[in-house]
Amino acid sequence: MTPCQCQCQCHVNVNASGRYEFKLWNLIIRPPRATYDESDLGPAEFVAGGVRATRRDVKLRTQRGVLLSCSFFSPSQDKKAEIQRFPVVVYLHGNSSSRLEACNLVGALISQRMALFCFDAAGCGQSEGEYVSLGWHERDDLAAVISFLRRLPTCGQIGLWGRSMGAATALMHSGRDSDLGALCLDSSFASLRQLVEELAQSKDFPWPLPVPSWLVGAVLAIIRVRVKALADFDIEDLVPLHHARRSSAPAIFLHGRRDSFIQLRHSQQLYDAYSGSKEFIMVEGDHNSARGGQVVGHIINFFKRCLRQVALESSTACNKLLLKSVALLALPCETFVSAQVDHRISVACCLVPVRCKQP
Repeated sequence: MTPCQCQCQCHVNVNASGRYEFKLWNLIIRPPRATYDESDLGPAEFVAGGVRATRRDVKLRTQRGVLLSCSFFSPSQDKKAEIQRFPVVVYLHGNSSSRLEACNLVGALISQRMALFCFDAAGCGQSEGEYVSLGWHERDDLAAVISFLRRLPTCGQIGLWGRSMGAATALMHSGRDSDLGALCLDSSFASLRQLVEELAQSKDFPWPLPVPSWLVGAVLAIIRVRVKALADFDIEDLVPLHHARRSSAPAIFLHGRRDSFIQLRHSQQLYDAYSGSKEFIMVEGDHNSARGGQVVGHIINFFKRCLRQVALESSTACNKLLLKSVALLALPCETFVSAQVDHRISVACCLVPVRCKQP
């Protein structure tokens, strides 16, 4: 989430409760949409840390019919060697961000021979959708993404790296996916109701005054009805804390010491409840601060340890499948796919570009 961007303006002829309610529900389900050009994502072929890699773009239609704009950065296959599976880290951005948020991780992951898959969540960036749901619907979209990846012959173990809304999404999915290899959960909230109550009474956000304690209940009731009508979920049901108790993949919890948007205690609650092996890292900075190189390096080493490459048995069937996939990758046009049927990804245009030799 990016609270500094969420200064919604409301009409002067509404009462105090209406002003608070309008700003809060916009902050939850309709923050400013990030905009960018696809060229910002970088070249189609590049080298990072001596590893040749490619970026492929895919349009993925989820079960609820939303078309997601995605990018898949992966080490290149050696055509003369056996098929190799690479671990894949799926990055999940915050609620007013986009897949560009993941681009500064590409080089570090590729250099360790790990792939990165990132996408604009519904209602964000270049994906379809009007509203975000802070993880409620996004977890099902994530399930479609993971299903798509697991059908790729070059996909190894999958880990999730989420920030803010993305961290909540990862946590709410992880409890139902025992095959996940690792999680990095950066600045998730423990309960949406708890977060909204804290924001309503905060002095740091763009309403004239903190919501008086006697008005909080009324404001939350209005927000609940409004969010349910527009975005089809109940804020009372969005409790990542409940899912932490059902998750078992190794996890790193990360939070900024000076985060006044989602307070540190949210991650502490999640960490305490988490049932798998876990680590807690408290970093300097606030909710939107960049994570330093040392922290990023530690997380990447964590994924490297957990997402051990799974050797793919060399077989005629697998080789035929890979050749078919490589042929599809060479398609010059953008290809739309369904999460439920056969998939195709297309060449599109992060790092040191590679010049292609002309025949």
